[in-house]
Amino acid sequence: MIKQETIDKIIKFRNDRDWAQFHTLKDLSLGLGIEVAELQEFFLWKNNQELSETIELKSESIGDELADIFIFLTYLSNDLGIDLNKAINRKIDKNAKKYPLEKSKGNNKKYNEL
Repeated sequence: MIKQETIDKIIKFRNDRDWAQFHTLKDLSLGLGIEVAELQEFFLWKNNQELSETIELKSESIGDELADIFIFLTYLSNDLGIDLNKAINRKIDKNAKKYPLEKSKGNNKKYNEL
């Protein structure tokens, strides 16, 4: 779990640079998609062996992209007044109802197909 101290550090970094003025909800949402696409580039057109090699050789860069994604999520959740930890836990509870263990364990079907 990400600590509140890390979230505070992310927000402070932005505030110290006066960047919030550029971080509209639209631009943060678009930026999030771009960061996800940058992560996806590592895996595009690779077979399983190439994926393993990429992960081994580029784990720091992959981690950087994951961090960028989390940073954008932090900005968005902060600006929307959404406690991301609460939202995640609420969503897990909803998913537990949609995907009961006895029907979904070992099964990749969507909830409406169980």
